[in-house]
Amino acid sequence: MEQLEGWLVLDGYEDEPAAFGVPNYLGFHIRYICGVLESRGVPYTYMTIDQWRLHHKERLSTPDARANLRSELSDLDGAVILAGAIVPGKYVRGTPISRKELDEVLSILPSSSPVLCGGWAIRHWRYDGWTSLRSNLFCAVQDTDATLDNFISTGNWEHKKRTPEQWSRWAISGASSKAVTDHPDLTTQDGRAGPLTYEIELYQGCVRFKRGCRFCIEPKKGLPLWRTEKDVLSEITAALDSRVVNVRIGGATDIYTYKAEGVEDLEYPIPNPEPIAKVLHGAREDERLKILHVDNANPSIVAENLEPSTEITKTLVETLSDGAVLSFGLESADPEVHE
Repeated sequence: MEQLEGWLVLDGYEDEPAAFGVPNYLGFHIRYICGVLESRGVPYTYMTIDQWRLHHKERLSTPDARANLRSELSDLDGAVILAGAIVPGKYVRGTPISRKELDEVLSILPSSSPVLCGGWAIRHWRYDGWTSLRSNLFCAVQDTDATLDNFISTGNWEHKKRTPEQWSRWAISGASSKAVTDHPDLTTQDGRAGPLTYEIELYQGCVRFKRGCRFCIEPKKGLPLWRTEKDVLSEITAALDSRVVNVRIGGATDIYTYKAEGVEDLEYPIPNPEPIAKVLHGAREDERLKILHVDNANPSIVAENLEPSTEITKTLVETLSDGAVLSFGLESADPEVHE
């Protein structure tokens, strides 16, 4: 590992219903955090939790090694730790940070350095009674990136939400950040493209914001906030410039409802085929892109709006790579379970 400098950004991975960042996937929330530091020219070190385990975890077991590690970390300006895995899952390439590991990391970081923890796992752990004895620790309950940006500007910890302009700016700067360029899955040892899959956020929230699925956090975010087609494509281009070759259009509870009609009023909003077609065909125009996948879909939206959904499905067939899957968030097909 290279010498740690500036802020430490520790990627504990995220696994939310509409956001996935466990290797070989790279999540967007950790990139936004790095995007804040990039846009401000603040020095930082990006590290995955698996890299921490590989290089530093054993050093916590003996007093001498622990003292040496503490000394190496003493020059850090601060740390941001993302823990966003709230969906139960089995992983084959990386494992999200555990609550025990978070406590271990917090115990070794310099007591004088500010530490920001963010992600839905942090919220769930706190709800379950977790607390840290560490001072100078702030746990974000809104947007971790905006909270960090505000702290750098003011020196004060406050819960903040990002503005649309910040969302766009940090998405673009995050695409060329160390979260991408220093990620161990970006390239292989011989310089070839690695298995890294760059997940991009299409929108935030859910069209079922009034009656969301029990297992999902997205309805808590309220009405969907759409990113523009141009903004999404600009980020994809920036990612490809950073040697990314695999992209998944994620951050959406339903790929069919991107910019759908009647979101505020209809239980089953009407899909709009044109915007998602612009994104997918626009992405495919860049020959550097190899794999293009999408994430979630709501079968009830498809069933209630067959004509526009069929048009979108044709676009998916035309643009997506082999192996593409639509994940249906189906709690149960058993009517007794529904009762």
